Amino acid sequence: MKLFSRNATCLIVVLICLSFSCNSSEPKEAENRLFDLLPAAQTKIAFKNTLSHDFDNNIFEYDYFYNGAGVAAADFDNDGLVDLFFAGNQAPGKLYLNKGGFKFEDITATVGIQTNGWCTGVSVADVNRDGWPDIYVCHAGLKHTPNQLFIHSGKQADGRMRFSERAKEYGLDYKGFSTQAAFFDYDRDGDLDMYLLNHFHEKKNPNYPKAKVTDGSAPSNDKLFRNNGNNTFSEVSRQSGIISEGFGLGVAIADINQDDWPDVYVANDFAYDDLLYINNGDGTFAEKAKKCLKHTSRFSMGCDAADINNDLLPDIFVADMLPDDNRRQKLMSIGINNQVFNFSLTQGYLPQYSRNTLQINNGLLPDGDVSFSEIGQLAGVYKTDWSWSALFADLDNDGWKDLFVSNGIPRDVTNLDFATYRDDQFGREGYDYNTVKKQLLERLEELEPVNKPNFVFQNNRNLTFSDQSRRWGLDKAGFSNGQRRRFGFGHQQPE
Repeated sequence: MKLFSRNATCLIVVLICLSFSCNSSEPKEAENRLFDLLPAAQTKIAFKNTLSHDFDNNIFEYDYFYNGAGVAAADFDNDGLVDLFFAGNQAPGKLYLNKGGFKFEDITATVGIQTNGWCTGVSVADVNRDGWPDIYVCHAGLKHTPNQLFIHSGKQADGRMRFSERAKEYGLDYKGFSTQAAFFDYDRDGDLDMYLLNHFHEKKNPNYPKAKVTDGSAPSNDKLFRNNGNNTFSEVSRQSGIISEGFGLGVAIADINQDDWPDVYVANDFAYDDLLYINNGDGTFAEKAKKCLKHTSRFSMGCDAADINNDLLPDIFVADMLPDDNRRQKLMSIGINNQVFNFSLTQGYLPQYSRNTLQINNGLLPDGDVSFSEIGQLAGVYKTDWSWSALFADLDNDGWKDLFVSNGIPRDVTNLDFATYRDDQFGREGYDYNTVKKQLLERLEELEPVNKPNFVFQNNRNLTFSDQSRRWGLDKAGFSNGQRRRFGFGHQQPE
């Protein structure tokens, strides 16, 4: 029997834009607001990732049914304005062209982009180095299809852009349960390689620790693809040391040990350890999480890496699902008992706790490894409820990185009353699985949604943060899966 520990989706994608001016007639609170929510009637962005479950496709059959899709921001037509691409789980992807003045045009039908299957993450990178940003879409779900790579063909004679789907040609048509792709030059040969974050449709309880698989054979193992320099990629995971299994929901690329080689942090869900792959500089990686980290989040979701204390060392934030209020904490089944916790330690797992973690980089130890101190509680960023994605950015332009965390889920499948009812039904002697599943689907509609505002934390410049969600204008409740930053051409952060 499965225990459902997490999962949310972005049902309605909302565009939040930076406000450059304030109306003097607005209240004083509005004068301090950094962000304004612009309606779809103004922006013309009306994309919806609406989920519809049936008997065969639902949260009980696929743990990540509520995890959402993805969004990408890039200047696709090189006109100096940032355009937007949205992917959907059960809806086709949409490309919106920025027309200026926060107005967009849906140009999907004219550019040759057609997504298929259950889309998850979206990444933008100039894969073939022709000066035009390409789009890589990951796929998962029960009826999963190969990942898609849309290569930008530039502007045509009619002035319009064109894309062509060429994942198989490039060797990137991976078929499995992909969450997100990160393009970066891991071997520093001048072209972009790709780290593919994966999960799996686990038939056994993924919350219970089992013997680790560290030989690259696990179906949930992440994949590393090396760019061959001729518009093809080769999968080099095992020979590169990418061999530890996980349920990946977040990946961050940063030079953790400051040796000028990019390293990889992976946030893994359920019982699986987070991973810290240190680049050896010879085409291989060494997994150092247990050596460098004292403990991690339990249900790790999104993550981001950035220097939050301006010491030139990248720090790491990982989102989990601890509610920020007492009522919600009492309603959720998110913890593990002491017996399971201790057993996981005997299996070689790191200590894991059901809360957000903020790992402060202390620099190198005498043996050359990196030391981290986890300060999430001290910093005031450890509880943000159903948190899917994290983003560091200097939102108030004061020279210090602030923190944005997306939040919400349509149905609280961790509700303790619901969990007890589910366990009772499956515990009855001679129960019929299909009958019980039908009953659970009916009860699912009765569960309250976790309709929560996103969180934004201002950096106090002293290793602490203050919640500014309401004051900065980001207090609208909803179901958000992720976000995207864009700071000029060539600097893109995976969703």
